[in-house]
Amino acid sequence: MLKNNDMLKVSRQIKYALVLSILCLAGLNFPARAGTAIETQGFKIQVFLDKEPLKAETKTVVTVKVLRAKDLAPVVGQPVYTSIIGTNLEPGQKNKGRTDAFGNFEFQALFGDAGLFKLKVELPGSKAMASSKGILTVFPLKIAPRGHPGLKLIFILVLLLGTTIAGMVLIRVKIKNPDKSVIDLLDIPIIQKILKARYFQDVIQIVLLIFLFIFIFLAFFDIQDSARNLSVIVIWTIWWAGVIFTFVLAGRLWCFMCPVGAVSEWISRASDPQMVLPKSLQNMWFANTFFVLLTWLDIQIGVVRNPLVTGFLLSLILVVAAVFGLFYQKRTFCRHICPIGGLIGIYSLFSPIELRSKDLEICKRHKRKDCYLGNSRGRGCPMFEMVPEIDSNKACNFCGECIKSCPKNNISIRIRPFFKDAWTTKKKSLDDAVFAVVLVGVAIFVTGDMLEPWTAWMQSAIKWFPAGFFGIHYQYTIEVVTKSLLYFFISIFLIPGIIFLCSAISNHLAGKKNHHGLKQTFISFGFMFIPVGLSMHLAHNIGHLLNESVLVIPALKRTINKYLPFSAGEPNWQIASVSMVDPLFVYWIQMILFLIFYGFSLVAGYKLAMKNYTDPQTGFRALLPMMFIAGILMAVNVYLLNLPMSPRHIH
Repeated sequence: MLKNNDMLKVSRQIKYALVLSILCLAGLNFPARAGTAIETQGFKIQVFLDKEPLKAETKTVVTVKVLRAKDLAPVVGQPVYTSIIGTNLEPGQKNKGRTDAFGNFEFQALFGDAGLFKLKVELPGSKAMASSKGILTVFPLKIAPRGHPGLKLIFILVLLLGTTIAGMVLIRVKIKNPDKSVIDLLDIPIIQKILKARYFQDVIQIVLLIFLFIFIFLAFFDIQDSARNLSVIVIWTIWWAGVIFTFVLAGRLWCFMCPVGAVSEWISRASDPQMVLPKSLQNMWFANTFFVLLTWLDIQIGVVRNPLVTGFLLSLILVVAAVFGLFYQKRTFCRHICPIGGLIGIYSLFSPIELRSKDLEICKRHKRKDCYLGNSRGRGCPMFEMVPEIDSNKACNFCGECIKSCPKNNISIRIRPFFKDAWTTKKKSLDDAVFAVVLVGVAIFVTGDMLEPWTAWMQSAIKWFPAGFFGIHYQYTIEVVTKSLLYFFISIFLIPGIIFLCSAISNHLAGKKNHHGLKQTFISFGFMFIPVGLSMHLAHNIGHLLNESVLVIPALKRTINKYLPFSAGEPNWQIASVSMVDPLFVYWIQMILFLIFYGFSLVAGYKLAMKNYTDPQTGFRALLPMMFIAGILMAVNVYLLNLPMSPRHIH
């Protein structure tokens, strides 16, 4: 038997090995700088660049390499003519010469502007060619803005500035309250004033509701090109890509300002319904199912790429929220029905901010729970939460109603370690654990669907689908059915099934007398997979946010020019064709996110194991299969984001 110290050493070694394996996989899979190649008429023509990405106002050495296709021998002395076609489609820089002893022809290029360019390479006819007319090939070039001083530098400086300001505020609070073991944000006067303000939340919700109506209008009646429709760009490229980060940093803060939830709550206040959902439905199964189905719908018809469908979806969600507000109490829709409510609840467990009771004894002595029922100062919790019973961020949206209504001033908003809820909450349930692991499969499948090799993967899968047996003969129908089956199989059956199997192995390793049953093991360890799915969501979305959000500038200009009586200037759509941030910078942010969140997964697994097993050695044995599968799934994440994104994928 291992002693505790030996067990911890082995545990650390396994963690380091798994983390190192992911880092190595990232390095091995990162694409080396290679040339684009075209084979034609017995020749292989390649283009190499000395800098990637290409940037405006920066000299670049371009190498054209000419080889014989049959043996890859260099073609020496071959005349080469090149010209660069700019964004205005007019020929620009021209060069001519002959290939050297290595089959290379080099020249310097300088791109004045960012945008899409074309490099035209012409090889005059010769006896070695099949055609006397020669060879003409065209290579696309993406030129990024030069950057002054660079978006990545600005990003880092903003991050440092934000960290500095937050640190100064928190240190100031700690100095003023040295006896407190935790930092209470309500000790900051401005935060307390905002959360106690009577109409602060309503004002924000009204403003956002106006914008929501504008976006619904634009989705229905504006241009149906998703790359130019302001509604699609703001909602799916900026809001959806960015709101995931708020869950990690501030929990359900979005729900505090959500206009859809506001409509449901306002109608409920006005109609004062007495109905509540049956006890059997007071869970997250409906919300989680709706999210899985909504994601499937997007995969099949491209909700995020279709303005009209986006408009219908937003309208439908708004109407359903209003109906629930009419017939059910408070924010029943938000708590149990909202399609992204389960996602927000699960990911909010990660937040380093929590609303809790300061002193539970004070709550016990106070019989009337004003935080729940409300009074003249506040309405009470709209999410059906009793403050002394809160032990996770799953439902609290920081609306401040309990802060207003508490007569004992016994509520705090505290800073705590990231992901603490995973091992401290006592309210772990099967619906949350299942959804946590389902989200891993959803994130993997959705990301795979956006990659360049996806088409080849799908074609291989289609070959295995027995279409004839089911009487399906149309190719499109076969593709739809195959993709749907794969999506539901991976997200609902494969990933949860693997973790369920690991739960059985954990119980076996722990011994019959030391575990609490298969279901409880699955629920407990299921929470350690939240960082695996969340990391893929964050890593994938940060690429969209940093590179594609710039589309909002020309889209906003076009919308203003069309609907308002003044001009915002000519939209520059070429800005969308280039990466606004160095791809290498984005890549390493993604890899660092994977490493950090894998660390959180391991820490959560360790804490859960130590909490659920009285003997540390038993807990370590039970944790081993979970650590192994978490490492495998994180390696899959790393592998997928090392593959090229499909050019057809545009938010």
